[in-house]
Amino acid sequence: MRKHITIIALLIIILLMAGCRKKDSATAPGSIYGSVVDKASQASISGAGVELMPKGLKTVTGYDGTFQFTQIDPGDYNLFVTKTGYKDLKSSTITVKPGETFKGDVQIEKLPSILRIINSEGQDIDSLGFGAENDVTSRTFSIFNDSPRKITWWIEENCSWITEAISMLNHESSGEIEAGRQEPIKVTIDRDALGLGLKSYILNINSDNGSKELLITAGADVGLPSLTTDPVSNLTQYFVTFNGTVINGGTPVYTERGFVYSTNPQPTIDNNLGKIVSGINGQASYSANLNELTPNTTYYVSAYAINAVGVAYGDHVSFTTPAGIINVTTHDVTDIASTSVTCGGTLSLENGNTLPVTARGVCWSTNHNPTTANNHTDDGSGIGSYTSYITNLTINTNYYVRAYATNEVGTFYGEEKTFTTNSGEITVTTNSVTSIGPETAICGGNATVSNENNLPITAKGVCWATTQNPTIFDNHSIDGTGTGAFVSYISGLTSATIYYVRAYASNEFNTYYGEERVFATNGATPIVMLDVYSFEALSSTSVSCTSNILYDGGFTITERGVCWSTVPNPTIADSHTSDGNGTGYYSSVITGLTDNTTYYIRSYATNLSETSYSEQFIMEYDYRIYLGFPRFIYNGNTYVVYSDLGSFMPWHSAVTTCENLTFAGFTDWRLPDLNELYYMYLIHNTIGGFVNDKYWSSDYDNNYHNGYSIDFCDGLTYYNAMNCYVRPIRVITK
Repeated sequence: MRKHITIIALLIIILLMAGCRKKDSATAPGSIYGSVVDKASQASISGAGVELMPKGLKTVTGYDGTFQFTQIDPGDYNLFVTKTGYKDLKSSTITVKPGETFKGDVQIEKLPSILRIINSEGQDIDSLGFGAENDVTSRTFSIFNDSPRKITWWIEENCSWITEAISMLNHESSGEIEAGRQEPIKVTIDRDALGLGLKSYILNINSDNGSKELLITAGADVGLPSLTTDPVSNLTQYFVTFNGTVINGGTPVYTERGFVYSTNPQPTIDNNLGKIVSGINGQASYSANLNELTPNTTYYVSAYAINAVGVAYGDHVSFTTPAGIINVTTHDVTDIASTSVTCGGTLSLENGNTLPVTARGVCWSTNHNPTTANNHTDDGSGIGSYTSYITNLTINTNYYVRAYATNEVGTFYGEEKTFTTNSGEITVTTNSVTSIGPETAICGGNATVSNENNLPITAKGVCWATTQNPTIFDNHSIDGTGTGAFVSYISGLTSATIYYVRAYASNEFNTYYGEERVFATNGATPIVMLDVYSFEALSSTSVSCTSNILYDGGFTITERGVCWSTVPNPTIADSHTSDGNGTGYYSSVITGLTDNTTYYIRSYATNLSETSYSEQFIMEYDYRIYLGFPRFIYNGNTYVVYSDLGSFMPWHSAVTTCENLTFAGFTDWRLPDLNELYYMYLIHNTIGGFVNDKYWSSDYDNNYHNGYSIDFCDGLTYYNAMNCYVRPIRVITK
């Protein structure tokens, strides 16, 4: 029983304590925190008075516009905010709750400005006009303080044509005005600084309780004249009448009017071919004549008028003077000879052209579009057809010719014709050499010309020398003139000597030669030649070549062949072949050659008298390698194919590498062109040494700035490869 009583007592104590805590929380004080800002700009307002009503508590906002009331009993309140220059504000009801802070921001509104700008009759004004009269240089207005307290005022002015804006009382641009009083202000301007036109400026009138703007104006509106350029009249090849109309004389009225013209659009006073001033007679329309035009020319004319503001133009009008054209046709060129041809032309006048043709003919040159500044004929005057004879031409030369006709407008040309004068070439054949002795021989030839060749043969005969391609500057015979066959007797020769002989025939411009014949005079020494172009590789250690015994020295050749050594001037005491007997051509095979070795090779011929040798041929090792390079024939030429260079490279590097390649004494290695490269692809298994990839050609694509290549997998052509393989070639023309 006692236990139950104790428990009940404890419960009562707990309930009493909870009731006390609830009463304390319901009566705890709260607080109000907020800020005062300008309603328009939202700028914080410091120094504003804030009163909590009905409590009567007062405070002032800090520099950041904030205020605070603390230890406020719970309940409903209002805020009353005051600030000079602003409307007083009583806030709506604020409820303070126990233990909480109420956020109470307030926006207040500025009072209207109490500064007024008035005229002499006390009326508010926002502008002050000086007009256009030059004698009006000053005007006045007043600043009125429409407030219950004194204000401070000042004027801001920075205008080139306003000289002052000051008080008429203190002669300053600032001061103070008592409440309900006014300050008279005088504004003075400099008309010389105004210039043309209506000028304006905003004068700022400030105070510590508001500001105003006053628009100051002076001068008057000005404007350019307006006018039109009318169509021209009385147009001929040289003459025209310009026409214009003034629509509005401008402000101030124009003092000059006229026309400007040019061969370019939009002529102006400063950019024209000519200017004509027209008198001012009170009439809106005006005209002017011009008598110095060029036929077949387009002109542009604009009417103009000038006043103090500037220059006004009408839209330009274009016109084209008549051409005075002559229609010229060039005849075909006929009777083409070595130094002369026949041509001519036909002339007619363009419709409306009455100008006479004063000169006509043809002109010619070795360049396109000849003119009368080049060679030309003079073939009379007037229209119609005419014939021209052209002489003193150069043989075998391409010329361009045009008919021409001239009038006072200029010179007109027909279409261009081209022709090539006869070459004057003489066809010469050389006879075989006969009756060869130790010091004499007989030769000769034949000389013929074409029907168009009108140049006579002035000399003919044979010429000879111990070197190839003899000319008339070497030993020669003179065996008459004109065409036809002739016989030449050669003397003064040296025995046992090889000679080269050619027939010749000359005209006044050139000398022409027949084919070359080779012979050897009689003597004791055989004459043998080694054909250095006949070498062919048979294996890595052997080559073949061809020799020719031209003369047996008067005795039968008993042995012939080639000899070789690693030292100069080999003889039959060195390694040699024996390749039969007799004169004429024979082949030899040189064997036992070793790598990286230079050999000296000579042909030899032995008769009963002696053994003679050819000139020595030096065979470098790389030349032997060259002889083993693969070859192919394409379009009649024999090609030698160098080894694959073995690396990818760009097109420009490939071109340079081939051009700089020197091998076996040859410097004319190059890239194959696209056609040659494609033929190499077709026979690449025969040539050998290719990989299944792209190879460069020498052809170049200007659009893609790269060379063409061919893929040796499929034979397709590419123009955009980056790197390709390279196989240089050189050509042996057969």
